[in-house]
Amino acid sequence: MATRFRLPALTLAAALAAAPASASVERAQAAQARGDLRAAQIELRNAVRAKPDAGDIRAALAAASLDLGDGDTAEREARAAMERGYDRAAGTVLLLRAYLALGRFQDLLRDFPAEAGAPPKLAATVAAMRARAQLALDRRDEAGRSAEQALRLDPAGLEPNLAAAVVATATGNRGAAEAALARALTADADNAEALLRQGALLFEDGQFRPAAEAAGRVLSRAPGTLQARLQRGEALLRLGDAAGAQADLDAVLRAAPGNPPANILRAMIFGQAGDWRGADEALQRISQQIPNIPEALLLLATVKRAMNQPAQAEDAARRYFARRPEDGRGAKLLAAIEMEGNRPDAAAGTLSRYAARGPADAEALDLLGRAHMAAKRPREAAEAFGRAAAAAPDNAGILGRLAAARLATGDTAGMAAAAQEALRVAPDGATARPMLAVAALSRGDAAAAQAELDRMDAAARGTEAGQLLEGSVRLMRLDLPGARAAFDGALRANPESIPARLGLVRVAIVERRDEETERLLGEVLRRDPGNAEAGLRLAAAAQSGSAGARAALEAAQAAAPGELQLALITANTQLRAGDPARAAALLGSEPLQNRRGDAGLQLLLAEVRAAQGQWDEAEAASRAALAADPASAPARRQLAVLLARRDDARGAEAVLEEGLRAAPGDPVLQGGVVGLAQQVGGLDAALAAADRLAQRPGGLPAAAPLRGDLLLRAQRPEDAARAYAAAFQRAPSQVLALRLARAWQAANKPAEAAAALNAWLARTPDDPAALSALAQLDMLANRNAEAERRLTAAVERAPQDATALNNLAWLTQQRGGAEALGRARGLAERAYYIAPTPETADTLGWIRAQGGDAAAAVPLLRQAVAASAAGRPAPDPGMSYRLAYALRASGARDEAMRVLEPVLSASTAFPERAQAERLRAELRAGR
Repeated sequence: MATRFRLPALTLAAALAAAPASASVERAQAAQARGDLRAAQIELRNAVRAKPDAGDIRAALAAASLDLGDGDTAEREARAAMERGYDRAAGTVLLLRAYLALGRFQDLLRDFPAEAGAPPKLAATVAAMRARAQLALDRRDEAGRSAEQALRLDPAGLEPNLAAAVVATATGNRGAAEAALARALTADADNAEALLRQGALLFEDGQFRPAAEAAGRVLSRAPGTLQARLQRGEALLRLGDAAGAQADLDAVLRAAPGNPPANILRAMIFGQAGDWRGADEALQRISQQIPNIPEALLLLATVKRAMNQPAQAEDAARRYFARRPEDGRGAKLLAAIEMEGNRPDAAAGTLSRYAARGPADAEALDLLGRAHMAAKRPREAAEAFGRAAAAAPDNAGILGRLAAARLATGDTAGMAAAAQEALRVAPDGATARPMLAVAALSRGDAAAAQAELDRMDAAARGTEAGQLLEGSVRLMRLDLPGARAAFDGALRANPESIPARLGLVRVAIVERRDEETERLLGEVLRRDPGNAEAGLRLAAAAQSGSAGARAALEAAQAAAPGELQLALITANTQLRAGDPARAAALLGSEPLQNRRGDAGLQLLLAEVRAAQGQWDEAEAASRAALAADPASAPARRQLAVLLARRDDARGAEAVLEEGLRAAPGDPVLQGGVVGLAQQVGGLDAALAAADRLAQRPGGLPAAAPLRGDLLLRAQRPEDAARAYAAAFQRAPSQVLALRLARAWQAANKPAEAAAALNAWLARTPDDPAALSALAQLDMLANRNAEAERRLTAAVERAPQDATALNNLAWLTQQRGGAEALGRARGLAERAYYIAPTPETADTLGWIRAQGGDAAAAVPLLRQAVAASAAGRPAPDPGMSYRLAYALRASGARDEAMRVLEPVLSASTAFPERAQAERLRAELRAGR
């Protein structure tokens, strides 16, 4: 921390040497020699009372008072000295310095004009002091001209060169400042101000030892020079010599107990020793001056933070940041305090304002990334961490956090690159290996995840993160007991762990332990009401008819009534369950009153009011949602639907058109326009609207498939295909190619569908979606080898495509043999881990059953059958057959028969019907 000193030009020693001898003057000289300026001032007051007409003694008293910071006495005595015949030039210097000490800059410029005709040296001194006053008033150009005038009048003079040095320092001209100080020291080799200013420049360069020596030269002649003791004390503090610094500060504080720089430095010494109470007491001695000293505000914020007084710490840090927004120290301290107060948005705002002013350092960017991550903005976090890593490329911690942020955005390739860089910097992998393991898990690669886990040392594997990784790998491989043991271990070691509970939830879902699942999800929401995964899982279970899930969700919401997202999930669940009255009551509850301006809340409330038949209220809520977020396309579409319901088609069209003027390519608004046109004028009107949207500037690419979509929904697949083909010819895209193929499939023309996909692949040979779609056509035509080849290429390019993985696993297991079955199992595990759907559960369960692991297969196949039956008259018959097969293999013959009978009693045809009938016969025969 750089301390600004008030620097004297006329020392007390010089003034005493010129004063007439007397007992009091002699005692003042002795006090000055031992550095006791207060005693020297007292003795000089006595001398003035004894000889009131002695101008030299009054001048000495003025000089002593200046050294003590007593500007009032200095001004009074300087005037009295000149009235009693003291040298005019020397007295004027004292008077001018008194004005400066008192901050009377405007008065100095008024009372001491740059008069022509004065002796050159005096005129030069006045010009030099005017330069200082103008600089203090931030009139830099005027200060520069005054300093130049002073140098013209007296080029080698002390005061002109000191003024030139002051101005050059303030304007950042380091070379000019050094040259001016050199000339000043030529004029007076022992001048205190020149030596101390020279020492200050050395201090800025980090040359603390020479800076301390420069101050020591001043003190060797004038031990009572407070500014010299302050400068030496601060330099010694930077050199680690706290005792030497304290000795200098004690000398200053004996003479001037309220000296702000001395108290600030003393507080720093206490802080370095961890004595925060002592630091606080030192700062309290200058509490009135602290708001005017930015560095003191920064130190106060640091001290109050260490004393766990966050409100006072934040107030001081905020005031410092307002005064010095370009200083990263203040920005980082304020942001850290805001983060500790669980206000990551505020911290991100503070750091963003700082970073916007110019290049930010790695520490600030790292903290900005952490704030964005805490605020659940991984994309912004990744950008901040990326800038931090560029500024500090060998910081493994930053690289690890960059990897985590990229992973959260779905950028697994970027995550892997950052993690590998972290490993380069820190080969022990403590930061990076868990990230690489998580990335492998996210793409369903159990082998790679296990390899990274194996490379972690025992200590790392024993942490919560290590146990969670262990559990996740075992869960992927359907080692349910092992997964449960790992997650239980993590929970025992960390009883509040949310990830461990969510891991156990995933195990319980596979094991179909519904009560345990709902209990664990409720525990998660009680600890973290904003946890989206827990809220959505409970909501899905509740909407599937689970009264326990709905009760757990509502209990969690009641425990955190002000949590907006949980309230929206709960109200939506109540609405879907046919209970709009409860949903309305929840959304209108008192804890959410201050969130009534939220667009999402108003949008859901509009839907609830519509379900209640309260159409006016629904429209009012839609308008409120749109007022809260004019860019919300769903709010505009909902309002348009409500207006159209009351036959205000013109109003509905105006609402949508207003949105399209700002966002002509918004697919939600385009869909609203087409839907409204069809409602009012039928299909032809909708087709015309689709054509207009496609021709509108900015309407593409979202409007390109609209015409084809309308025709496909109207059961006119060939017309739809022609519309897609025409749009594709104008502007080829993956979306149009896939929809064109789907239309030809709906028209039962697989060759044309394949041609459409091949036309796109001719442009982009590696498009995984097109490869996967073409593989499905191959599978339907029993071209399994060709389908497998295409799916292998698709999976290589899109390793997280669960559908492609699942289809490839199904094809691979059909080849038979232990090797094919092993590869199929790995693919199916990845697909199920990425997307645990009925289809992936069925594939993995069937592969496990064929591999002789019926115990692991049955839970998966049960899950598939139960999910396939949701909302349908009966479960999928093929899935039911495979479940029965696994049940028979596990010894549950009676249950296998109960599963098969209803499937085979129906006349439904399915590919596995013959195998299912054969299985039933074997079961009846007791085999």
